[in-house]
Amino acid sequence: MKTVLVFGTFDVIHPGHKYFLEQSAQYGERVVAVVARDEFVNRTKRKTPVHNQNERIEHIKKSGLVTDACLSDIVTGTFQVVAEIDPHIVCFGHDQIKLVESFRIWLKENKKDIEIIMIDSYKRDQYSSTVRNKNHY
Repeated sequence: MKTVLVFGTFDVIHPGHKYFLEQSAQYGERVVAVVARDEFVNRTKRKTPVHNQNERIEHIKKSGLVTDACLSDIVTGTFQVVAEIDPHIVCFGHDQIKLVESFRIWLKENKKDIEIIMIDSYKRDQYSSTVRNKNHY
């Protein structure tokens, strides 16, 4: 069974998230979402999520869009969660460029062979979390 791993905040699940997760699911039978910790969201996005990390995990699990979900690593960039889940494929969103760069370095340093797939955006001007928050949706 092929496992696909995805990363995200998944604060308010919108059609862009749905598209991303549905596209990712095409690459395997099991999709595991790694949900960003509140501290990470506060630090990198400079905002407090609408839902806390535990609520976000529950929402993504109940969405029917993933097989399972877990919290991201406490220390960013260690990718311990990847080592634990041992996915065949990791799908990244179009806006996760820095994460992809960090992940590629980790793959090389750890001599791992995990396929990386970039998923295009879906109506970014309408459904991006950043745009939605800016427009107070």
